[in-house]
Amino acid sequence: MGVLISKTHYLNERTRGETFASNGFDAETLQRTINMPINYVVRKKVDKSGEKEKVLYYAAPKALQRNAANSLKIANKMAERSALTNGDALSALTQLPDVIASLLKDGQNVTIKGLGTFYAGVSSEGMENPEECTVKKVWVTRVCFKADPNFARSVKGAGFVCMDRKINKEAEDEEK
Repeated sequence: MGVLISKTHYLNERTRGETFASNGFDAETLQRTINMPINYVVRKKVDKSGEKEKVLYYAAPKALQRNAANSLKIANKMAERSALTNGDALSALTQLPDVIASLLKDGQNVTIKGLGTFYAGVSSEGMENPEECTVKKVWVTRVCFKADPNFARSVKGAGFVCMDRKINKEAEDEEK
């Protein structure tokens, strides 16, 4: 197997159309090296729906992923891919939450092409008659987001790494 000099080295080779195989790396190995994996933990759940309780383990997202991308990092990536300066991109990102909130308050859904749609989730207390469910008794429960199908597909190609080393090790030992 070849020696990985740097992520940039292989990315530059990729853009010039050169093959990674000449350096001993297949495309899957390269992709795992370039992309940081999504962290997850294993959660225990007890299924009590049958006659006998059954313990099952599920992957669950780790609340905070390491190296979270902040506005500055996103702005830099936007500037690299567009005619915007870093400052222009950061300014646009900074204004985006206020603009989206304003449009949602005005009753509009907000669709960003290639990303998805933001919309307000609403609710009220339960009423015995529909006429009782008036404007004064309705509130926004949360801001919802529905991902664009192409965006969702691109995220689904992510790699994963288990943060529960102990449980992960036990599972590997059981497989042997």
